[in-house]
Amino acid sequence: MGNINNFNANKLDLKLSNSDYWDFYLSTDATSLPSLVVTSGDCLVVNFDFNNNNIYSSGTTSADTISSLVYWTGATNTGYTFNTFGLTGLDNGVIPYKKVPNDPKNLALLSALTGTTLVIPSGDSRLHLTRVTGYTGNYIYPINIINNNNKKYAKFCGGFYQGYYKIDGSNYSVLPNRVNKGWVAEFNLRVDTNACNAYTGTTLNDEYPNNKGFFFYLGTRAENKFGDKFDGASTGCTSGCTATGSCTGSVSTWCTVPKESDIKILPNGFTSSTGTTLISLYPDQTVTTEITTPFLIYGRSHPNGICHSCAETYDGLASQTVCSWDGEPIKVTKPKTVVTDKRNPFLVYGRSYSGSSMCWSCGKQMPYNQETACSFSGFSKSIEFDNLDYKLDIIDNALGFRIKDDGSIGYRLLTVTGQCSGNTYVTGVTIEEKYSEVGLVPNDLWTSVVIRYSMSDYYDDCQLTYKPKRKGRLMFYINGKLKFVVVDFNELIMNKLNDHMEKQIGVPYNMSLGGGSQGLIETLTFDGIDEKDLNLPIQENFAGTFIGSIFKFRFNICDLDYTNILYNYGLDVNNSI
Repeated sequence: MGNINNFNANKLDLKLSNSDYWDFYLSTDATSLPSLVVTSGDCLVVNFDFNNNNIYSSGTTSADTISSLVYWTGATNTGYTFNTFGLTGLDNGVIPYKKVPNDPKNLALLSALTGTTLVIPSGDSRLHLTRVTGYTGNYIYPINIINNNNKKYAKFCGGFYQGYYKIDGSNYSVLPNRVNKGWVAEFNLRVDTNACNAYTGTTLNDEYPNNKGFFFYLGTRAENKFGDKFDGASTGCTSGCTATGSCTGSVSTWCTVPKESDIKILPNGFTSSTGTTLISLYPDQTVTTEITTPFLIYGRSHPNGICHSCAETYDGLASQTVCSWDGEPIKVTKPKTVVTDKRNPFLVYGRSYSGSSMCWSCGKQMPYNQETACSFSGFSKSIEFDNLDYKLDIIDNALGFRIKDDGSIGYRLLTVTGQCSGNTYVTGVTIEEKYSEVGLVPNDLWTSVVIRYSMSDYYDDCQLTYKPKRKGRLMFYINGKLKFVVVDFNELIMNKLNDHMEKQIGVPYNMSLGGGSQGLIETLTFDGIDEKDLNLPIQENFAGTFIGSIFKFRFNICDLDYTNILYNYGLDVNNSI
């Protein structure tokens, strides 16, 4: 087959994988593969090179915080201040805290929970990851930066990095939550199952051995810690967190005053409670939605702020006039409701004069002849929840990638299934996971691992805002060769928790490197640890870490083809340790 296309190509070099997805390239006269060198911006948006001191928090090889060497050109960061970060920032160690001995009221814990503010300076669009820790004292999270022949890498022995790329309720976003065509994650790593034998102490892998090997994670890092009512520990023997002289019981180790049920916080963007409602930490009784269609919002009111037809503010929008429009969505908060009125409003309401008790058309006494247009109060009534359904927050919102001890590689996803129980259809969280054949990732050898997710349909930026989820192929490349493919893999669009943004800052929209996610295993709230926060699905299925070393990690938001993957592999081989 020489002289292909009359370009004197006298060598046809084909390499085919033995997967069910055929991936190949053509080489002309043994020349180099075509390549698109991607450096930053529209495609390469995250780059952690542990041999580059610029990723470390202060230019030194501190393992506490690492920062990407590149950033997404579409990132938004105009500077933000979040006063309620203490409610969630303690749980994975982002907020420094040390339990003070001889402090029966745990004032340091209260200060961390209520007095910690997250300040994000404007202009910094890099992804930052922070070393995960915890304050319960039950687990250790070792990470060491190793310098070998003047080349540095991170050695993971139970610890990992985690960080958020988006904060709900604000414009802050350093990574897109949905991509046009696909994404590619590239790792230069070494599995070393015996590297950490010298450490003493309990790791997440010791607690959950079936979670060992997670090296990459996307989604929400935990369930909603405020999803149930927690009044705190109560022994019946405390007064202001101090045992009375006549009491023979004990005071909770984490006893605090006030309790979680006593706390109300200010909505984001307000400096005083004037004109707004304080938010309780108890399970949210409202649903907040954003209305973006101006035809449904503006011009519905007189300038004096009352509804034109009946002077009631059913939806919180009655004060919006045509002069109010600024192009931004309007947030509307309503109580959680259940349908109670199944009557057709077109057949019921507006059949009477507003000033008469008779039917307008015929004067007959009918069951609904008192109902006017202003009588309609909606189809539903408020309902109360003792607990929120955490399953609604995490379904298809937690995806981890894992290398098992047998050398196989694959993924684990939290999804939902349903089945009939009697006459009732019941949904529940289930685990979807698939792994390659064993032995693909060798032990104690530096290896290139690439995860590529490619979708058949391309969506432009506008279509990404409304088009339905797509299906694609999840492909795993080992040392430049395609080794494992999962077909018809659903596109994941990560989502927020079903609660006020003030109670979930830094929880959804997370990325982990070197591990999965803790869930709420280290969570602290008022009066310590809420037992109902423990042993939830994220903790039980993703609380595990990678044992070995990582040299480089890159994340691309474009669909790199095989030639680019192979080219990058060649560069990494030439610059490996």
